[in-house]
Amino acid sequence: MIHFFTGTKAQFIKMAPVLVELRRRGVPCRDVDSGQHIRLTTGIRRSFGLPEPDVRLRADGDDIASMGAAGTWFFRTACRAVTGRRALRREVFPGGGICLIHGDTLSTLLGLWLARGAGLEVAHVEAGLRSFRRWDPFPEELIRVHCTKRADVLFPTNRQAAEQLDRIGGRGRIAPLSGNTVIDALRLARGLPVSVPVPDGPFALATCHRVETLMSRVRLRRVVELVNRVAEMMPVVFVMHQPTRSALERTGLAGTLAPSVTRLGLLDYPDFRAMLYGARLVLSDGGSIQEECACIGKPLLVLRSVTERPDGLGENAALWGFDDEVASRFLDGAMNGALLEPEERASPSAEIADALVEMGYGTES
Repeated sequence: MIHFFTGTKAQFIKMAPVLVELRRRGVPCRDVDSGQHIRLTTGIRRSFGLPEPDVRLRADGDDIASMGAAGTWFFRTACRAVTGRRALRREVFPGGGICLIHGDTLSTLLGLWLARGAGLEVAHVEAGLRSFRRWDPFPEELIRVHCTKRADVLFPTNRQAAEQLDRIGGRGRIAPLSGNTVIDALRLARGLPVSVPVPDGPFALATCHRVETLMSRVRLRRVVELVNRVAEMMPVVFVMHQPTRSALERTGLAGTLAPSVTRLGLLDYPDFRAMLYGARLVLSDGGSIQEECACIGKPLLVLRSVTERPDGLGENAALWGFDDEVASRFLDGAMNGALLEPEERASPSAEIADALVEMGYGTES
């Protein structure tokens, strides 16, 4: 049996195509939702035409959007890896087999611990990514190293990540992929209904949600200043996570955003995809958005000091580093350069399915 353990919006977006591919082949698999982004993942499943998960570890309430709520939820769920092993094998991971975890979130860590507690093997998708700064980003860097060292199967999504696995000390079987599964998610969402109006003229799309920025008024102020600078050139659509809204209100920066900045809550994936394709340029600290922009050649300024992802850097993307000169060069190039056409690529999701079946974790019917 193949089990999928996801919890965040980005995780499910990038793992949904693998789930779709395995089910298309008739390979036995189960969908486990940690409940971290319970509302958001429900909407994404509906958009992709996927059924409700086989198990939700947190069945009620809103998405976890504060550090306090995240800590409480994480501790309570993690305890099940020690105190509820029989129940895990019976209720969460029946049939044994392997559990696929993804990325570097608290749900990634929970998936590893719970699957191990139930006696399953673990496959880590997006293994090998490193910033090589222990506390930046935190806790993602620590989670990546911990999970990569303990997984049985490692799916790096680019050459750099594959080469870094030796430095990390991963002991699992390495199955390199030709790219990130987000390219399959973009394809899967192609043609799906869009429920938000996409601006007709040139506009910029902005997001910002990383803890290291939201917890620093200095960094967050620099982001707001950058967004306002771009808003003098074109309208800006700022898609905000709830923690971002809270941080802007807490620091008094919400009122300093320019009137031409449209603020939206998180969007269903087809809606966000439409915004991404329609935007003239993107400002974001999201790793998944960096990967999406690399897939379609969209100009992106990465709103971080360091990134573990090489996707698009030096091509369509630039790492800001909170440097005004970097921002100026990027904006000049993004305004004057020609957009790239999306590149057709192989399917990483199909590659994961091929590898799992070859390893004996499922049989086609």
